[in-house]
Amino acid sequence: MKRVWYVVVPLFILVGAVGVLYSQLQPALPKPTGPNIVGYQRFAVEQGERWVDLQIFYPATAKTDQQPQAIPVELAQEFGKAYNAPTIAMQDERALPAYTDAPVANGQHPILVFNHGHGMYATQNSHQITELASHGYIVIALNHPRHSLLSKNEVQTVLRGPDIADYEDDEIKTLLLRQQRGNNELRAANSLNEWNVAMSAIQQEAFADIVDQFPEWIENNSLVLNALPKLQTGEIENALAGKMDLDKIGYFGHSFGGAVATHMGMNDERIKAAFNLDGPVFTWSLKESPTANFCFAYADSNNQAGIPSDFSWANRQIAIATHGCERTFKGASHMNFSDLNEIKMMKWLGQLGPIDNIAMRENLNASLLQFFNLHLRGTGEIAKLAGTELIQH
Repeated sequence: MKRVWYVVVPLFILVGAVGVLYSQLQPALPKPTGPNIVGYQRFAVEQGERWVDLQIFYPATAKTDQQPQAIPVELAQEFGKAYNAPTIAMQDERALPAYTDAPVANGQHPILVFNHGHGMYATQNSHQITELASHGYIVIALNHPRHSLLSKNEVQTVLRGPDIADYEDDEIKTLLLRQQRGNNELRAANSLNEWNVAMSAIQQEAFADIVDQFPEWIENNSLVLNALPKLQTGEIENALAGKMDLDKIGYFGHSFGGAVATHMGMNDERIKAAFNLDGPVFTWSLKESPTANFCFAYADSNNQAGIPSDFSWANRQIAIATHGCERTFKGASHMNFSDLNEIKMMKWLGQLGPIDNIAMRENLNASLLQFFNLHLRGTGEIAKLAGTELIQH
């Protein structure tokens, strides 16, 4: 009997440890809180030789028997290569709370376009994307060929280029130190002119390797916006024909994608609202008297490679000039503004801040929903949220 006890107890401990580890690596996927089921389609739009891979989430009325995976194996392979990790560690075959080719809910739905962070992938913020879709928004998440981890059209798959987001350890440390100093310079700016001087220096020193990639992303976004009328009429076959409100278009994005969101809001009058998730704004994006509404979200507790950094209020002068809003998420790090927020192991690895991950997700979802409801639907208000600091200019 003792021998059985010696075997059973360690086995229970091992099983329990594996279960705890698995729950840390893959916590339960959050369920959208809106009244709508979420539908899903994926296809590419093109113009000449240029094309963009779209993953679209939308309000639906019924479930189907197919759902997209959170991180399918083909994406996990590229994710692993990018971060020197085995595919199995990155793969997540669980179904997102969305249903492929589900029937679209009746009505004309506002459109949101999402751009991911530099070198990442379209659904890196699936929790925010599905949440917004469940509340009646059509959310179009972009994969940029050669810039995203993996992009697809009907006939080809394009992987991220070897020159995209590829840094040596010493380069990363140098860039982080320059950004740390730059954040303080931006925060200290007392006018838009002072902000411009500070940001120009940062662009030349910290972002020199990526600024040349920015026009490619802008052209891709313009292609998508130009394709929307063809999607609405059904000239480009899709499930959303006749269901899009082309007068209510908003943008949001994370990091580099946040810079894209602000740029599009500044420079394309079709965009009515733009929300930047912990991203910079480049000097060439600024335009006098833009017609869109803007908001900037910040992390104040970055600590990558042992280098602490606080991005809060860095875009203050732009927010003032546009009568926009700013919200700092206290205790958040840069990657808390993505699905990595849910993986507690990432906190152990220094990629997340001390903020509670559930509070972070709920506050981020609420911030986006409040902002777009106000500026695209004319309903509600941008309210204070516990654990965040809000300024409306």
